[in-house]
Parts: sequence; structure tokens; C-alpha cells
Amino acid sequence: MDSVIETIQGLVASSLNIAPDRIEILPLPGDASDRRFFRARIPGGETRVVMKLGSDLPCPKDPDKLPYINILNHLTLCKAAVPSLYLYDPDRGILILEDLGEMTLKDHIRRFGLPASIALYRKAIQELLTLQIIGTRKACGHCMAFHLAFDVEKLMWELDFFLKHTVEGHLGRDITPPNRMEIRKTFENLCSTIAEEPRYFTHRDYHSRNLMVRDGKIGIVDFQDARLGPLQYDLCSLLRDSYVVLPEELVDELIAAYIAERDRMEGTQTDAGRFRRIFDLTSVQRNLKAAGTFGFMSGTKGKNQYLKYLPGTFAYVSRNLRKYPELEALRSALGRILPEIL
Repeated sequence: MDSVIETIQGLVASSLNIAPDRIEILPLPGDASDRRFFRARIPGGETRVVMKLGSDLPCPKDPDKLPYINILNHLTLCKAAVPSLYLYDPDRGILILEDLGEMTLKDHIRRFGLPASIALYRKAIQELLTLQIIGTRKACGHCMAFHLAFDVEKLMWELDFFLKHTVEGHLGRDITPPNRMEIRKTFENLCSTIAEEPRYFTHRDYHSRNLMVRDGKIGIVDFQDARLGPLQYDLCSLLRDSYVVLPEELVDELIAAYIAERDRMEGTQTDAGRFRRIFDLTSVQRNLKAAGTFGFMSGTKGKNQYLKYLPGTFAYVSRNLRKYPELEALRSALGRILPEIL
């Protein structure tokens, strides 16, 4: 038996005060990180999800110093749809968590079709607003998310990551010093606009692979990198998702629903046109960041399965760059190194 599985089996059994051989441990598909996941099946049909942290991650004795638990504690306080934590073993880097189900929103769409999943998108928007509005109202210095932000420096770092790992790495394109300077100048203009927006609690990866579906409800995972950012950032992650491309009319409808509910919760009157412009500009940055991750996962981690999402992600970028005259300089600069895409 795998020693990790044996360790997990013993920890789960001990936490429930039952014999280890009564616990079945099943490996689960991983995400883009170095963490490993397992499902523990318990007699009577109950289950747990077990997270094994990567060896490169520190495992502090104080659970609240681990970003995952620190953010989880804040979101639990906000009554967000996140899993309960049953056990944290810092010596082994293992967390035992509530099981939010086996089906992601992406899986639901693939199995039942988009029309049958639209109601879940509406629920995902409601849960997102809980994170953003309630999560921000309950801001506290204790939560790590409130010490990090999508400022110009962070947004630019992500775009430089895209140039390095996808443009130069995966695509093998040469970027001359003058062209790099031109591209980065237009990137800085884009990032400055995004960073000037009011900041709210931001999940950072609020997309169809991180939203679980169980009993018609949405559960939220992979929130450990939360920070402050514009309202539009997580909405872009959901509606300009590299893994699920939604029809434009549905995107328009869901943005309108988001604005209406946000205004109800905050007592605001959102300028829909301005909100949509920031949404589209943020989408450009967010999609290029995702493209950078796909290039990195392929070139550095050897996980080539993410490359199939590049064409759809670039299509989002191209559409938005052509939509706004203010982005013409960025489109022109990127077009010199990615002419067939932009």
C-alpha cells in the first residue's frame, strides 16, 4: 500500500475512532498545484476529502498560519459555501475536510448540458457575492487575504509570467527589447486601470473547476490564494472561463443578474456600461494570466493537458482587444509576436 494512503487511512480512522481497515482511500485527480487529494469512504456511506500538501509548502504548527485554513476560517465566519475542516496534521501536511461532492460545475455541464446548468451559474453568482460583499464587510487584519491585493505590481508580474512561459517558452517567440518595452508599457496602462478599482475580497480562481455541485447547491474550493481585487476579477474567472466557453447572450444575462443582486445587497446603483468596460479590461489581464499558467504547466511541470485551453483563452483576449479603441496599442504590440492569434 502507498505509504501516504496508509497514513491517511490511519488519520481518518483515528479521527472517527474506528479500525483503519474499515476506511477506503481513493486517489482523486489533482489540480494545477503540487497538492494531492483523496476521498475517504467511511462505513455507512459518509465520505471525507483529504488534502496532502506538497513538500514545497511549509506546514506551520499553528493552523491559522496556513493560508488555506486562515482563509477558510474567514469564509466560514461569512457563512460562505466552503468545506468544514475536521483535522489538520502539520507534521504530515494533511488536512481532512468535508466532502463537497464529486462533480464540478464543469463536470455538470459536460454531463447534463449547459441549459441544465444555467441555474447553477445563478447560484454561483449568489455565492460569489457572499464572498465579495459579506467577505469584505467582515474584513479583519487577522485574515491573510486583506494583506494582499491585485495592485499594479502583482498584475504586471502575472503578465510577465505569460510572456516568459507561454510566448517565449511554449510558443518559442522572440521578443526584442524594444517590443518588450512597448508591450510592458501597454500592460502597465491596463493594470493601472484595473488596480484603481475599489477592492473587495477576491477568491482569485473562481471558475468551473473550483465550484462543486452537490444536491443542487454550489460549494467553493481552492480559495487559499484569496486577496483583494476589483469586483470584476472573480466574475471574469466565472464567465470568461478557459474551461467552459459560454454563449455571449448568457454572459450578458449573468452580468446583468450580478449587477442587480449586488445593487440590492449594497444599496448601490451600478453604471452598467462602466462596469462592463472594467469587466472586459479585467478579462484581458485574467485570460492572459491563465494562458501563462497553461504554458508554465506544460513547459515546467510537463502537464500538457492544459494546452488545449489556449485557443479559447486567446479568443477571449482577441475579442476584447478589438472591442475597445483604448486597447488598440496593446493589440498592436501583442500582434507583433502573436499575429495568428491577435
